[in-house]
Amino acid sequence: MKMKIWVSALLVGWILPGLAASERPGIIPDGTIPYNMGVQLKGDTDGPDDLDRVQALGMKWVRRGFIWESIEREKGVYDFSQYDRFVDDCEKRGLSIIGCMAFSNKLYGHVKDESARLAYARFAAQLASHYRGRNIVWEVWNEPNTMTFWGRHGKVGNSPQYAREYTGLVRATVPAMKEANPDCVVLAGSVSNMWTESYKWMSYCFAEGMLDIDWDIWSVHPYGVKAPEDYIEAYAHTRDLMKQAGGKTDRLWINSERGFPLGKAEGYAGGDPALAKEYQAWHVVRQYLIDLLEGLPVTIWYEWGGKEGFALYHKGGETTPAYEACKNLVKELSGYKLERRIPLERSRDFALRFVNPEGKVKLVVWAAPELMKSPDTIEPHSVKLTVGGNDGELVTSDLYGKAGRVEVKGGVIEPLFTGSPLYITIP
Repeated sequence: MKMKIWVSALLVGWILPGLAASERPGIIPDGTIPYNMGVQLKGDTDGPDDLDRVQALGMKWVRRGFIWESIEREKGVYDFSQYDRFVDDCEKRGLSIIGCMAFSNKLYGHVKDESARLAYARFAAQLASHYRGRNIVWEVWNEPNTMTFWGRHGKVGNSPQYAREYTGLVRATVPAMKEANPDCVVLAGSVSNMWTESYKWMSYCFAEGMLDIDWDIWSVHPYGVKAPEDYIEAYAHTRDLMKQAGGKTDRLWINSERGFPLGKAEGYAGGDPALAKEYQAWHVVRQYLIDLLEGLPVTIWYEWGGKEGFALYHKGGETTPAYEACKNLVKELSGYKLERRIPLERSRDFALRFVNPEGKVKLVVWAAPELMKSPDTIEPHSVKLTVGGNDGELVTSDLYGKAGRVEVKGGVIEPLFTGSPLYITIP
């Protein structure tokens, strides 16, 4: 399996093997900020103006559906023109793409049935061939464990039946894509939620042989928790499920969709509604940082636009506090790589040490609520951190870029830990 050969290289700056230097698209970034950062786009937010704004914000990835029915309107005839424009526009702006291959096609019926499943595999192979050498990784479906996206047949979502049907789709699709383009990168899973029922569904998939298929990266949508830090336990549990099924626990992952909405939609974190925009700004930054800490090379925030309460940007030029927090994250840490997490007394206190090629150091510190607790349960508190050097002051930057100072005494600082990440520059 290819994964065994190059998975470690993916984490240290891997580029697709087997391509000429001029063709190598650098699909998987090496963890340098902002190369892990992306946003979800849809058909009404994928135009040049929005892509310009995404690029200006510093994002390096976008996720967008490649809709089967809009490409194959006549059996065996594939029209990629609308997506060619999108791919070209992304490429001009240095944006890589997660292409979600969705959904069934009325010409064939539901992909749970063999004829439609094989037709989907042919469609996916056409995508892999047509876009060979472009900055795209391909995701098999969107949230196939749910009735919303897989269908309303059989039991409710997360059932053994849904797992068996989706595993069959992946088993048919991946070999077809690899034959059409041996260098294509394929994501499987696209699992909605990290909670009891979705864990069961993943276990059903693993029992059906999912881990024996030659897909490259497991993708998750970690809704169902209250805070990004809860991903740590969720990811660990999923790795345990893979291990129990006899699979490798170090396979690469991508968080290909997650956002924390303002309203009580899926993924709502709770807390005082009057502070919802502030909490969302906390969470967008912490989500990107926690996924880096967990070794995920790409994180997609849901979403760029839209009216569901997740949006970073609204038509007409209105930005959100979460947008401004993203902007400052890129400003503060662009070119820096995560070196390590500094151990602290409290397990839900976080101090991440970042370094850049010139050897400059920045810390990012914050506090998280206890597991599955809302953001308003965080109690601000000071934490001692050893930074060395002479007595004096260090420059800080808050979530939105407001400058501050923290005093150094005997090589130790005591910054205030809250749910809002604080950047500290170490000279």
